[in-house]
Formats: sequence, C-alpha cells, structure tokens
Amino acid sequence: MIAISTDTQFTHWMWKKTSPTVKNVQYPICADPSGAVSRAYGVWQKDSGLNQRGRFIINPEGIIMGVEVLAGPIGRNVDELIRQIKAMQAVAKNPGKAAPAGWKPGDKLIGTGKDYIGVY
Repeated sequence: MIAISTDTQFTHWMWKKTSPTVKNVQYPICADPSGAVSRAYGVWQKDSGLNQRGRFIINPEGIIMGVEVLAGPIGRNVDELIRQIKAMQAVAKNPGKAAPAGWKPGDKLIGTGKDYIGVY
C-alpha cells in the first residue's frame, strides 16, 4: 500500500505529526509535486494542480485489478477497499472461482462457467 499526492514530503510530515487519522497510517505516503505519477494514472487536474481522489489496486504481477476515482469532496470507504483486496486475494488462490457482488471474507466463492450462472 502506498499513498501518493501532489503535496510535498513536508506537508505529509506535518499531516503525520498533527492529524489524528493520518498519524496512524502505517504505509508510505509519497510526494508527487510535479504531478508525473498523477498524470500517468489519469487523476491529475491541470487547472488546479491537484489530484482527483483515486485508488488503484495493483496485484503483485503489476496488473491493475481495481480503479476508483472520486471527485475531491467525496470520501472513500476503507472497509470496501479492504473487502475488495481480500476478494481479489481469495480469487487469486482459487482459479476458476469468482467473488460475487457483496462477497465478504468467509463467504463461498462461485464458479465462473456457464453451469454456474445464477447459482450460489
């Protein structure tokens, strides 16, 4: 997990020092003040010099498995992000299976062939 924003490393340092939420973040927060990474992922807003709120789930092979981009004032759901990552991990460990809508850890995966359409 890596967070990237157009803020500088100094801004991130201050957020870590003063924000009750951000101070508990255990993963790297990277600075992209030039917007290079942001442009590469299509979330850079040229007029404001800021990013849209985007998250990209990339598997260990470097394949983008999930994308969510939201307007600036819309918050993201961390519980949903974790659910999606766990679903992706479960499917990766069980080839030929899928996690249906609303799947949660502990739920059964389903088959992906035509014989499984509508069957849970």
